[in-house]
Amino acid sequence: MTHLMRFWLAWGVAWWLMLLVPSAQALDVTVSAQYLGKASGQFENTTPPALFCRRFAYRCTNNDVVDLPLTYTKEVTTVSPRAKFFIQMPGRRQVDVFHEVTGEPHTVSFEFTGVSQKTGGVTWYESPTYNAIVQGGCTRVASIGNPPWVFFLWDITNPTAPAGCHSLNSRNGPDYHGFIDVTDMGVSYNLRMPAPFRMKTGLYRGSITYSVGPGGDFDFGDGVTALNTNSVTINLVLDVQHAFFFEFPPGTDRAVLEPRDGWQHWLAGGSVPQRLYRDLPFRLSSSGPVKVYKLCQYDIDARCAITNDKGDQVPVLLSLSLPAGIQHRGQMVERLALPTGRAQALQFEAVQPTLNRPGQMHFEIAKEDVRRMLPNTGSTYTGLATVVFDAEL
Repeated sequence: MTHLMRFWLAWGVAWWLMLLVPSAQALDVTVSAQYLGKASGQFENTTPPALFCRRFAYRCTNNDVVDLPLTYTKEVTTVSPRAKFFIQMPGRRQVDVFHEVTGEPHTVSFEFTGVSQKTGGVTWYESPTYNAIVQGGCTRVASIGNPPWVFFLWDITNPTAPAGCHSLNSRNGPDYHGFIDVTDMGVSYNLRMPAPFRMKTGLYRGSITYSVGPGGDFDFGDGVTALNTNSVTINLVLDVQHAFFFEFPPGTDRAVLEPRDGWQHWLAGGSVPQRLYRDLPFRLSSSGPVKVYKLCQYDIDARCAITNDKGDQVPVLLSLSLPAGIQHRGQMVERLALPTGRAQALQFEAVQPTLNRPGQMHFEIAKEDVRRMLPNTGSTYTGLATVVFDAEL
């Protein structure tokens, strides 16, 4: 009976201890940006503004910011930099973001450029964050006393590889000792992204996980208690939505192929025309990659064909010229022959956003095929060719 009671007592103590020690929860923060095909060719930040923008609005006008809700209590003394009010921020990280459908990767870099916190727990004008002398890897931008709180903003001197930052108030003597409660943490950051016009339409996601605590990526020095997490993950979401617009002038849905100066020269006994052709102009707007291919009603080898009522077929070469902002394999697109079928599609890359620029579709029958057509005087050759611009890559 005694052994049984000891068992239950020991089990009960362990159970209550487990309830009294909360587990630190990982924090997740989302940083987002979008590109909607604008001429700037730049992503626009869509991350909700940080809380500190209410007090330091000027910092949020031209800087990307986000809340980073780390909370803790810091015991502050003057015996060492880590014993003072101390912040060590992570350095620059590179990470891949992946297209959520195709898995296509692109590399981005992320770094912190500033930090803001709300501090309390001591008389505000004696707080080591109010009008503080900041040393190490940060510079003081501003601090606001709003009893019983102090709000401060620091810049990070070297975002690539930050040094630890520590501060004291000029009122803090050598024997200063205080407990600082820290909340409302926010950061400014740089997210360097690839040119969006080189990315396919869709959502790209990636993440960076940082450790939090002594010796971690986020390190708040010695004497830290009540830290609400041991890790924080920055989730990156990039939304790329390309603009694409293609327009032929009215009446150009039919391409009538003729010699350069018409048929009069040949009808008057002249030589066989060098070619029959038609160039159809169009206007194109595109801010991203696009695939192009053709479909033919009649095929001869890799070309479309036209036929007369006797079933005589001749091939037609169909080629494409595009504005300078769009290239194929790093080259300008000038009379580039189009393949047949989606599997053979040519991929074109944007080197800059192209807005309402001219291009041409070229149709041509070579001289040897023209010669073969001429005995069929009076015949009409027809055929259907469809050119597909696939901007949803």
